[in-house]
Amino acid sequence: MKQSAPLAAVVGITLALSVTGCTDPSVSATMKSIDSIGTVSIESKDAIDSANKQYDSLDKELKKEVENYAELKSANKRYDQLLYSEITKEISHSQEILSSYFAQQFDTKEIEAAKSDAQAALDASDTDGYYKVYKALKKADKELDTFIKDEMKKSYSMETYGGDNPFRLEESDLPQEWLFSPIKMQTSAHPSLVASRKEATDLPTYIYLYINNSSRKYTYELNQIPTKAIKVQDENGQMKTALVNTEVKFTAAFNQAANNDLNKELNERPAYFFARAKDSAIVLALQNYDGEDYYVLYTSGN
Repeated sequence: MKQSAPLAAVVGITLALSVTGCTDPSVSATMKSIDSIGTVSIESKDAIDSANKQYDSLDKELKKEVENYAELKSANKRYDQLLYSEITKEISHSQEILSSYFAQQFDTKEIEAAKSDAQAALDASDTDGYYKVYKALKKADKELDTFIKDEMKKSYSMETYGGDNPFRLEESDLPQEWLFSPIKMQTSAHPSLVASRKEATDLPTYIYLYINNSSRKYTYELNQIPTKAIKVQDENGQMKTALVNTEVKFTAAFNQAANNDLNKELNERPAYFFARAKDSAIVLALQNYDGEDYYVLYTSGN
């Protein structure tokens, strides 16, 4: 005859189990997964997705036992906010690089489509689609970024402004006093110094292009022109390409008949200002005075 356990013992065991709380293993695993999310960042997607998947796999009653579910909800909300912010930044970056001169030489259909999809997702508050459009736009932006950087390495000049004339310099960018000398020694037919002088408040600033220590007075005018490429000689004597927008025209401020300047026609040829890519130095490019097909470069302090 089997002996039955005393009623008091059975009740005691039941109460003990109730007090210690036997948590279902799947609930424990879900709570542990939520705890592992930690501080939410743009890199938290896998951890959040894993916690969401585990929580969604629980039945209705077990879900009620997930004590840190509020943390999971908070993590999801924070991640959506971070994605929204990052997508907004990428859209802004896309617009910036698409305005680059070099983007004209790139097939931008992919980045334009990715930017449009990203904006549509934001407008529709499509949080489920945020990550996909973010990754697509980031990839497209990176490809154009890489192309632009590679192309910029080929140019001796640098982009200074956005818009239609990205390589331009404004009057305010130029030194108040000009003292431009060649970055590489040239023949005596070239100016050895291009200097400015303000002689009176009611007179324009005069420019002197000293050849063999002599120069007549010239005035100058800046004009912004469509981007053009010019061949220049760098400090090592190598031929490079500079992209320019700012044309400078020198005009004789003297009577040629009375004060003959043999270099007048050469000095009045179009010249250009640009910023040097390697150090942002302001560069004046004058056409070669020996008839060679390149521009001689001048800076203030080489």
